[in-house]
Amino acid sequence: MSDIKKTTLDQIAAAAGVSLSTVDRVMNRRGGVSPAREAKVLEWANKLNVDRVLFRGYLPMLRVAVLMQSPKNPFYRGLRNAFADIGATLSEMRLNCFIHYLDLTKPQGTIKQIHQIASVNDAMIVVCPNDPDVAEALRQISAKTPVVTLVTDIPTSGRIAYVGPDNRQMGRAAGELMGRFCGSQGGEVLVVLGMQHMIGHEEREMGFRSVLRERFPLFAISETLESGEDQTRAGEVVRRALQNNPNIRGIYNVSAGNTNITQAIKSLGLEQKMVLITHELTTERRRMLREGVIDVIIDQNPHEEARRALEIIAVHFNRVESDKSPGSYTPFNIYIRENCPPESEFS
Repeated sequence: MSDIKKTTLDQIAAAAGVSLSTVDRVMNRRGGVSPAREAKVLEWANKLNVDRVLFRGYLPMLRVAVLMQSPKNPFYRGLRNAFADIGATLSEMRLNCFIHYLDLTKPQGTIKQIHQIASVNDAMIVVCPNDPDVAEALRQISAKTPVVTLVTDIPTSGRIAYVGPDNRQMGRAAGELMGRFCGSQGGEVLVVLGMQHMIGHEEREMGFRSVLRERFPLFAISETLESGEDQTRAGEVVRRALQNNPNIRGIYNVSAGNTNITQAIKSLGLEQKMVLITHELTTERRRMLREGVIDVIIDQNPHEEARRALEIIAVHFNRVESDKSPGSYTPFNIYIRENCPPESEFS
């Protein structure tokens, strides 16, 4: 650090509005400086053309909590693995990642957990429903602890960014595919949501409805069901709906429960008559796509989502630089049986 002159340190201190000793602590890893002040020092060091690489390695690691549903849900298992796979990148950004699982059936317990986790972490990445009380809890902590919403947004949470796909566009893609797969004669379609309060699920349904209304007027949504992200319940509600309405020709499952839904379809002998469109290319759904029980899978990219969420936090604390817009959506892919990738490409 000897090549960084004291006058330069004085300039950084003056520009950042901190003391010279604070700049010294940041650049010489002496501790006792808040992440927010560290970020300010790094910001002005960069503006004054001081090479941050010279002292980035001396910065203390920041704790980043990731809050999501249980990995019993295969999508969240994949998301957990995605965060685990980014170890080398985390080291470069000086971040430590800690996964926490939420029981979304207990909102008050979730709120308590959010406050407890925020008290011992420097930033939070959150995947949870847009419950008003949960959103308020996040808004309260976001004043001190930056929050990034992941996969599904919570606009009133005070979050610094949302990272994930354009869920409305995904729903529109599902609607277009449903209309084309079912054909010009039309029919009735069943929509299965995981949770109504998940904005991502709500947006997918809205996009789906919009396309059917605009381009396929002979189709009607018979009803919208909610599985509560429970596999067994998803199969049960779909089975009852199919038994009660023989005019259903397609199912758009927005979330979990595809194994039980396909079992219900098979048990009623409808696998050759029913179009099933869903999300997330997990190992089990890949098999069902290959078998032709699932017709289309619209897949988001959990590795890209995890990487981008962590990068946004690192940029917020001025640990790294990025030229990407924090408001840009992550991409999604559409898979049918003929372009279903081998297991190694997404596991």
